Amino acid sequence: MTERINDFCFAAAVAAFGMLLRDSEFVGDMTFDDVMALAENGLSRDRHGYRTEFLEMIETARSVKRAAQRHTAN
Repeated sequence: MTERINDFCFAAAVAAFGMLLRDSEFVGDMTFDDVMALAENGLSRDRHGYRTEFLEMIETARSVKRAAQRHTAN
């Protein structure tokens, strides 16, 4: 049962990440930090390293978003 919960958390993280990237109106108050936490909860099965790679994608997107916000603020 725990593996299913982990898989669900990871799938939710992937969906939320997509909504954040598209600035979806349905993302609510979800942040990249929230997506990262969900994805980390779903790391239990990562035989090929894809889930870990997804965490790196989240971090990259978060960094790009922050840099864009700093650039826009100046």
